Amino acid sequence: MILKHLLLVLFILSIQASIAQEKTSSLGFKKSLSEDLSPLIAGKLTINMKAGTIQANLKLSNLPALDTAFRIRLHHGMNIKFMEDSVGFVRFNSKSLGDVMDYRPYRSQSYLVSPRTIRVSYTGAFPIYTDTMNLVDYKSIIAFNGETLRATEESKWYPVIYDTKHDREIEKLSYNISVDCQDCKTIYINGTSAKPGPSANFKSTTPRALLLFMGNYSKQEFPGSDFLNAKMQDDIAAAFDHQITGIKTFYEKKLKVPYKEKIIFLEHKAIQTYGPNQSWGFVTFPTIAVAGLPFSKTIDPKTGKLNHFVRFSFYAHELAHYYFGAVFVPNSTLRDFFIESTAEYLSMKAAEHEYGKDSTRSSIKFKKGLLAENKIIPLSQFTDKDEMDDAYRYAYGPLVLLALEKRVGEEKTFRVLQNALKNKDQNSNYAFLTNIVKEAGIPLSVWREFEANVVNEINPAKAFRNL
Repeated sequence: MILKHLLLVLFILSIQASIAQEKTSSLGFKKSLSEDLSPLIAGKLTINMKAGTIQANLKLSNLPALDTAFRIRLHHGMNIKFMEDSVGFVRFNSKSLGDVMDYRPYRSQSYLVSPRTIRVSYTGAFPIYTDTMNLVDYKSIIAFNGETLRATEESKWYPVIYDTKHDREIEKLSYNISVDCQDCKTIYINGTSAKPGPSANFKSTTPRALLLFMGNYSKQEFPGSDFLNAKMQDDIAAAFDHQITGIKTFYEKKLKVPYKEKIIFLEHKAIQTYGPNQSWGFVTFPTIAVAGLPFSKTIDPKTGKLNHFVRFSFYAHELAHYYFGAVFVPNSTLRDFFIESTAEYLSMKAAEHEYGKDSTRSSIKFKKGLLAENKIIPLSQFTDKDEMDDAYRYAYGPLVLLALEKRVGEEKTFRVLQNALKNKDQNSNYAFLTNIVKEAGIPLSVWREFEANVVNEINPAKAFRNL
C-alpha cells in the first residue's frame, strides 16, 4: 500500500507538472519564428515584498500579425494604468476569465489590428499568506508569503497575447527586464541565473515562459543544476546534481542529441497546509518547482542517490521535456503522445538504467492498473490534439512504446525517437509516426502486425498482455 500511495502521489505530481509543460509547449512555441524574431518583452518591475505589490511597465514587441483576433491577458488583480501602441494610447474592453482578465484594445470605433508593439503599465496588490488560512494553492496564484514571491506564466503576471483564431497563448517570450525589489536577497526569472537583489537585469534571447521567484533565499550552483531556496548541505546538493547530470548523459547517449539546458530546482512554500508526506509541484521548463517534501529529503545520504525510483522517474520525465517539448515541439493530432508519452517512456528507461528491470515492472503494473478496462482510441484515429486524457498520455502511450520495444528492440525504438527529433518541423500526426517508424528500419510487416495487435486494439489488457 505504501508503494502504491507513493506511486499515486508522484504520478499526480508528474501530471500537474506535465500539464504545465503541455500548456507552455503547445501555446508558447512558434516554429516559424527563429529566436531572434521571437516576441520580446522589455521594461521594469518594482516589487514590494512587505506590501505584496507589483508595479510593471512592460512593452511587448515583434508580435505576430493576428489582425483583430488578438487579445491581451493579464491577472485579474492587476489594475491597468494605461495601454499604448506605436501610435498612442488605446482604450480596451475587458472580460473576466476567472483568475485572468481578457482585454480587447480599440481606437475610435474600431478594434485594434494587432500592433507590432504594445506597452502596458499596471499595478497589482496581493495577499501575503503568512498563516494556514488559505485553502488552495495552484500554479495560477500569485503567492506572497512574507519570504518569497512566486508567480508563473499561468498567473499572467505579465501581459500575454492570446490568438483567438488558433486558440493559443503566446507565453514564451524573449525578454529584457529590470527588477527592483528593495527587500529581496535573490531575484530569479525563468531561463537565466538567479541574481542578488535588490536590483537586477535579466535577458534571454531564448523564448521562455516567464516564472518569477524572488525574496529572502539563497542559490546553490553546480555544473548541471542550480538550487533556489533548497537549504541543502553542499554534499547532498552535489549528489542531487550528479543524479541529474547522469540522466542528461543517458538521454544524450540514447537520443544522439546534446543536452544543452541547465535545470533550475526551486523549493517554494505552499500557501495551503500539506501533510508531512505530501508535496505539490510544477514545471516551467527549465525550472522544476516543488513544495512540501524538501529536495534534501529525496537523497539517500549513504548512496548519494534519489531514495526511490519513482522520484527518480519524476525528475527524469521532466528532464526529457528538453527533447520532447523544447527541441521537438509537437503540433498536431499526436501532440500529447509526442510530448508526454515519449517523456514518460524515457523516464522509465532512465530509471531502469539506474535501478534495474524491477522499476520497469513496477511501473508497468501501476500503469495497467490506471487503464483498467478503459476503452482506448487508437493512435491512428485521433482527429484533435486535445482528445488525449491523462491516463492516455502517462500510461497508455508509454506502454505502446514499451510494447514496440519488446517486438523490435530498444535500439530501434530509440531510433524512432531520434527520427522524431531529426524531423521536428513536420506535423506530428499519425502519418508522421509511421514515417519515423519506417526510417528506423522496422519492417512494414512487423509494423502492420503491431498496429493490428497493439495500436488498433481498444482493450488495454489485450494490447499489453505480453508486457
